[in-house]
Amino acid sequence: MDARVSNLLAGTACYLLASLLWGLNIPLTASLLTAFDPLWLSSCRYLIASGVLGAWVLATLGAGALRSPIPLARVALLSLAIAAFLTSFNIGLMLTHPVTAAAVIAGSPVYVAVVSRAMTGARLAPGFVGATLLTLVGAGIAIAGRADPHGPSLSGGEPLLVASIGFWTVFSILSQRWFAPEVPQLRRTFLTSLCAIPWLLAIWALARALGWVGAPHLAPEGRDLVYLLVTAVLCTALAVVAWNVGVARLGIAAGGLWQNAVPVFAVLISLVVFGVVPTGAQVAGGAVVMAGVAWMQWHTLRASRAPAGAVA
Repeated sequence: MDARVSNLLAGTACYLLASLLWGLNIPLTASLLTAFDPLWLSSCRYLIASGVLGAWVLATLGAGALRSPIPLARVALLSLAIAAFLTSFNIGLMLTHPVTAAAVIAGSPVYVAVVSRAMTGARLAPGFVGATLLTLVGAGIAIAGRADPHGPSLSGGEPLLVASIGFWTVFSILSQRWFAPEVPQLRRTFLTSLCAIPWLLAIWALARALGWVGAPHLAPEGRDLVYLLVTAVLCTALAVVAWNVGVARLGIAAGGLWQNAVPVFAVLISLVVFGVVPTGAQVAGGAVVMAGVAWMQWHTLRASRAPAGAVA
């Protein structure tokens, strides 16, 4: 199989897996936030995820892979980007009307393209413009279908949501740039996740000292414990490894489009697992979003099969 086609298939599979798991994460996190504050929840998830990733690295790559192949200062900066993403995203969601938040997040492909262009000067991927239009239209249909009678309103958290996507894009780009190509994505994910823990705990401690959050929840029981383990092991550890592989194979622009598929999968999973029935507009909007993703993947496949120097 041609290497470009192989990369397309592997990258698509990894982006699909990451989007599915992050879609699962949405209803699970919504439930967990009734017991945990968002900052402490992030710290707990990364503590568990880092332990799982460390065991995975040790079992498959050996003890030597637990050490960083790049300067620790760079690992710390990558981890800071993760912590900044989680903090700004969680606070942004708390401060923003859910419908407004969905509208802001729907612009992910645009934010990703702007940050990627600024950092790398990369050209837009084949079919990106058409795919972006489709995903934005689809997200708009879904949002309009679930708006409340009062409509969304700006409330101050919107810039934090945009910033969070920017932080995640910075992390995604630099994690591919700063590590040598031969360094497995699993190893990169473990190192950056582990080093994100001190940042997350420091942010939580500051919020605790300022009285913004209460005492930590140290003894989850029953369903909360199961949900915490699932979000840590699958939605954090496995999903980020898959995401990093997707970025390495297909680039960050495709990832921006797949981020718009996350709410679609969240609705489907909520329906199947939790019995939450979506509206017709949500179903229709989700279908248009997935059509946008398929549009870009089709153009990418055409480009991968075109002779060198040909225009797809």
